[in-house]
Amino acid sequence: MKITNGKDLQAVRVKSGVTQREVAEYLGYSVNGKPNSSMIARFENDHAKINPRVAMLLEHYFTDQIAS
Repeated sequence: MKITNGKDLQAVRVKSGVTQREVAEYLGYSVNGKPNSSMIARFENDHAKINPRVAMLLEHYFTDQIAS
């Protein structure tokens, strides 16, 4: 699975039943020690570009989610 843009991310996240908060926690996006889903929303709405490192982490995360 290839995640290259926000719509790809949103589609696989919803299909996997994962929240933006859970993705934020996995990626280490936090504010005051709590997962912050705002960056995930920015990715999904194409307000921020998903860089290759983040894309690789997301692909790994969702591959594991689908397998379990």
